[in-house]
Amino acid sequence: MFPLIGIFGTSIYIYFYGVVWYEPILLLVFWFISGMGITMGYHRLFSHKSYQTNTFLEWVLMIFGSLALENTVLKWSSDHRKHHSFSETEDDPYSIVKGFWHAHIGWVLKNTTEEKSRIVGVKDLEKKSAIIFQNKYYYHIAIIGGVLIPLLIGLMYGRPLGAVLWGSFLRITLVHHATFLINSLCHYKGKRTYDSSSTSRDSWFISLFTFGEGYHNYHHKFPSDFRNGISWFAFDPSKWIISILSFFRITSHLRKTKDHLIFKSKFETLHTTLIERLNNSNEIYQNLYKDRLSVLSKSANDILLSWQKIDINVNSISSYIDKKHLKEYRSEIKKIFKDLHNISRKLNKRGLVTNTI
Repeated sequence: MFPLIGIFGTSIYIYFYGVVWYEPILLLVFWFISGMGITMGYHRLFSHKSYQTNTFLEWVLMIFGSLALENTVLKWSSDHRKHHSFSETEDDPYSIVKGFWHAHIGWVLKNTTEEKSRIVGVKDLEKKSAIIFQNKYYYHIAIIGGVLIPLLIGLMYGRPLGAVLWGSFLRITLVHHATFLINSLCHYKGKRTYDSSSTSRDSWFISLFTFGEGYHNYHHKFPSDFRNGISWFAFDPSKWIISILSFFRITSHLRKTKDHLIFKSKFETLHTTLIERLNNSNEIYQNLYKDRLSVLSKSANDILLSWQKIDINVNSISSYIDKKHLKEYRSEIKKIFKDLHNISRKLNKRGLVTNTI
């Protein structure tokens, strides 16, 4: 009913009564609040424990997340942990293997057995005061915060129905389907930079609507990282806000994947892809690039091993010599990536075997 009322109801209302600037603003503000409750709260804090915070912020994020009407923290986290632990199997609640629409919304609508829908694996969350309260008053929080407050705001400017349509029904529809696109489209189309064996993919476009959650291939490879978009320019407001709050000691213990592990996963993925392409290429190109790939692979592995030794000894990173080495390693590995990408482009253009005779 939410998509029907949110899309068609709002459209009909606009046709007869037009739009005032309050209503799109109401939509965007409540989208941001409820969306951040899901990404910062349900996902990165509660499901993955990628950072720590105080009880007050836990309550705030629980309330904000409740406004999205995506179920309780316990149910959401239980399903999401199953998705990571049993990805692409029968025990994955929203497995892409069962099809795009199943992963998008079919898993929500279909009847599942009590055993498979049972809340499991979230004992660490059950004693938190915010979650105990939410389990008792989930719908009360969602209705008061997500429907009654927009209604009251609408009464203040004389359009209560418009406020509810924009700030509740249309907003919840957009939040839901933005979240669902991570389960469906981000397992269907995009780049697999960090793990070519996973169906998860990175999509900067989906990140625009999900506050940074679109970098899904990285997230599946390193789920405990508080960041999804690791590049400084990657659109990930959740990462930025968590980082800013850490300066005020509101958030702490931010979990970050070591750089050498990130570069190692990128290298292994690119190398595996190149080997597959080389095996499917003409014999001339196999002879031309086989030795080159072997040399680049050895160089990359040597650099990553040295890099790992520095990263293991955390205290040594503060030394000038090790900082200089890290800078050199980063520069050298980037040159290797550049060479590998050049080989990849040449194989794509001229070296692939075709079925034509």
